[in-house]
Parts: sequence; C-alpha cells; structure tokens
Amino acid sequence: MDSSRGYWVSPLMEAEQKLWVAVLETALNDALSGSNPSRRETARRWFLEGGQNFRMVCDLANFDPDFVRIKLLAIIDRRDANQTVEIRAPRRRAIKQEMVQMESVL
Repeated sequence: MDSSRGYWVSPLMEAEQKLWVAVLETALNDALSGSNPSRRETARRWFLEGGQNFRMVCDLANFDPDFVRIKLLAIIDRRDANQTVEIRAPRRRAIKQEMVQMESVL
C-alpha cells in the first residue's frame, strides 16, 4: 500500500518537514498493511494512543496532531470495512479557518 506516498508533501516544504511527513506516511502504510501483523498492530496502537512521540512527529510535519489522529483512525476503520478513502491532511491554518467557519455557523 504505497498510494499515500507523496500525497501530503508540497514542493514548498522544507526537507526536514518532508522527512516527518514520510514518517506519518510510513506509519499509515504499516497500519494498513497485512504483510506484517506485528508492525501493523504497532502502527495502529501509535495512532490510537496519540502519545508524545506521535504529537511530536505531527508538530514537526506542521500538522495538527488531533486532526491527523482522527482522520488516520477513520482511514484505518474504513479500510478495515473495505471502503475507499481519500487521504488529506490540511495544515494548521486550514484547520483554524475551518473551525472559525464552524463557529460562525453555530
């Protein structure tokens, strides 16, 4: 499962940021893969727990950890249910704009 490779990477990203995005992509691919059950469960647990290391990786990739965690867990759940999923991880600014729009509706 390499379909997510490069999806989150923008040409404007710094090399270090691209590295941390690759860490998230690799973990997602591991969580979706059936070839190594141990690696799969470890990756899924990493997303489920959303601990300090996960948050640090998201921060270094310039992604909101809570948003990424929710979206990636949804991707895993949908994959488990054999549904096709689109992978998107907006930047923090986009999330803040989305939250402001939601507040104005409420």
